[in-house]
Amino acid sequence: MKPFLGIDLTMNKENEQINGQEFLIQIPSSDLSDLLENSKDKAEKKIEKAQLPFGFRVIKFICGIFALITIIGILRADVSFAEGYQNAPGLYWASGICLFVWMVLWIFARCKASTILETDESAQIFSHLEKVSDDIYRDLEVPVEAKEVDLLMFYYKEKNGDIKVCEKGMQIAQYLNPEFKVFTDNEYLYFANLEGKYAFPLSSIVNIHTVKKHIRIAGWNKDEEYNKGIYKQYKLTRDNYDCIHCKAYHILEIEHSGDVWGVFIPCYEWHVFEEIHEMFKSKKCDL
Repeated sequence: MKPFLGIDLTMNKENEQINGQEFLIQIPSSDLSDLLENSKDKAEKKIEKAQLPFGFRVIKFICGIFALITIIGILRADVSFAEGYQNAPGLYWASGICLFVWMVLWIFARCKASTILETDESAQIFSHLEKVSDDIYRDLEVPVEAKEVDLLMFYYKEKNGDIKVCEKGMQIAQYLNPEFKVFTDNEYLYFANLEGKYAFPLSSIVNIHTVKKHIRIAGWNKDEEYNKGIYKQYKLTRDNYDCIHCKAYHILEIEHSGDVWGVFIPCYEWHVFEEIHEMFKSKKCDL
């Protein structure tokens, strides 16, 4: 199976080519692409300016992790707080100091972000980025009512026909979750993002199956919290690196030119694909 959005490192460890370009049917105009890059660059610079300097972010992270580990250790110890302090006062003081430093930096980071991101200039920058994004989706003929979904993207190696997901460089999670707009017409299932629109013939979709396996995803894209509302049912968790942990994922299988392709879908998007699944059945697709 070829994973759509997968990056194959089997023969070339430096490969960055994303699978699935044969399904790409349209890309934004060059003018819109240039506008998007310019808008994204301004937004990223504004976000970077709103963050703590890198060195302080490292100190905040280290202090937070150290305080968390030591406090958990203290709470789980078989001795009383007073006895533990007598045995290792330095550890208690170090834990308290690290917790204090983390809190000060956390408060300062929140204040700095609020001061910079809530200005009229910032509002204009992000508003312009949103407008350019909307223009691109119109250019790609994406319906306004199209659903937003995350798909799974990952590096992998293939051995004896099996796909083994792997990490590259300083990845904090094996899976990325880029956002797409998903919609259909009478012939195709479409996935579109700001880089282009992909089309899969409905007649080529042969199966949707679930893989019950724990995976770790780098981040959360939704406005609603991962453990609230419709997402509560999926029992997702978040770790100290802001990665999302899922207990399963789904694979939409597609036959194309003699190959079987797989679109990998995180479990928390299943409610969206249930609607598509019902549409497939109404069109008598073999699922």
